[in-house]
Amino acid sequence: MTSITQAARANPAWGALAAIARIERGRRAADSLRFTHADQRLLWMFSDGKPRTLREIADELGLEQSTVNRQVNGALKAGRLRRFREPGQTAWQFLATDEALAEFVRDLQDHLALLKQGLQAVPEDERSRFLEHLGAFATAYNEAATQR
Repeated sequence: MTSITQAARANPAWGALAAIARIERGRRAADSLRFTHADQRLLWMFSDGKPRTLREIADELGLEQSTVNRQVNGALKAGRLRRFREPGQTAWQFLATDEALAEFVRDLQDHLALLKQGLQAVPEDERSRFLEHLGAFATAYNEAATQR
């Protein structure tokens, strides 16, 4: 093992890095056969029933408009989204189809069952506290990563 790797392993954050890597491997293994990751993000966002323009989608997801345009067009082609224009408006609005949302709910329930299995590894009397700490960690990590 190189001295760089040894130094990294000596860092107190190494345990977090290793845990995140295991979570990512599990997430990839659990990835839906129904949806791409992009479709999952879109359907999660559209599960509130609110129509959005491409600009609103890009802003909400924090993605470049060209990326959103490609993802939305793929979801339109797959029948996961529909588009329409409000009278007097020039921008297209997008909404998830009822069928895609129903399939998304089934996919979400499958994923929640996997997460429940993972939570069973945490002692029952510690689960609430664990989730509180995990949420705080995720928020702080996200803020640090997005402010770079």
